[in-house]
Amino acid sequence: MGKNYSSFSYKNNTPFADKIKINGTGSSYELGYALPLKFKDFSYLASITLNDYNGTSESKSNNLDYKTSYIGLQNAVNYQFFDSFYFFISAKAGLNMSTIIYGKQQLNNSTFNLTNNKDFSGLILQPVLGLDAKYYISKTGYLSLGCNVAKSISLNPTSDKVSFNTFQILFGGYFELNKDKHL
Repeated sequence: MGKNYSSFSYKNNTPFADKIKINGTGSSYELGYALPLKFKDFSYLASITLNDYNGTSESKSNNLDYKTSYIGLQNAVNYQFFDSFYFFISAKAGLNMSTIIYGKQQLNNSTFNLTNNKDFSGLILQPVLGLDAKYYISKTGYLSLGCNVAKSISLNPTSDKVSFNTFQILFGGYFELNKDKHL
């Protein structure tokens, strides 16, 4: 679990549209499974994610507030490049595929539902790059601190494109389900 620090990128083709920056914070949750690969120090990560991408902004004519939640599936490859007795550092690259489950836009005194808005709904692809540090706490468990960067890409064919540029700080725990037994 952790925090998303997001900025919205909104490409509006209207020449008179306000050009404003929309930034905000939201929560991030991930539950998954890591499978060691045959190549040394590599593993495959598969997880379910729940991310809030929120933002607020104001211009001369508008006050904006976005609150959105997306559920998704994330697949990644992890490479552990540092190993020191109780401490491990790894890099990961992956792809998150998600869709909106909650969305609300507050524009001045009007509220709009975003779950059916084509700019926000449909399948969102989000390439993810990150670093994780794990600290060994027991025979089968680790605590972790990580950060990810991501940029969403909407697959909807709309003229106005909305995307999220996200920086995540994540805290977590890893627990080994299968420990190799040496005879």
